[in-house]
Amino acid sequence: MEIYNDNWNACLLFRNKQLTKQLKDYQKVTALADCSSALIVSMGQLLCLHRKPSYGIVKDEAEWQNLFIVIDMFYGGCLSEELNSFGLSAQELKLCYLIRTRLCNKAIADLFNITPKSVLKTKQRIKNKIGLSGKDSLDRYVQQC
Repeated sequence: MEIYNDNWNACLLFRNKQLTKQLKDYQKVTALADCSSALIVSMGQLLCLHRKPSYGIVKDEAEWQNLFIVIDMFYGGCLSEELNSFGLSAQELKLCYLIRTRLCNKAIADLFNITPKSVLKTKQRIKNKIGLSGKDSLDRYVQQC
């Protein structure tokens, strides 16, 4: 009888894990279903940024704002609130959001139509504004905000 109870408990635990995973998947889909079409477009833009970044993927400030929302949804927190007190320019904030998505300097340069060296210079300016030392990594800092 005891073996039967152990097997039954194992089956119930396994089924519970299955149902929990299905519930999490359902919650993700439900969250996406509630998104506006602009946010769905931004999700597509984020995917394009990772696959083949190029100048002009994000066309205007409204699209940047939607992209910020999507990045905050997928990567957690609100990065603009975390960095608000440092007096970053709009371009520097955009760069921080792109760093958060783990885009490399070349991809960021392609998106802004600048050189990778310009990206490095901008990162250095941001590090100075934030107060990071030369040894600290801006990328790591932004990704952990």
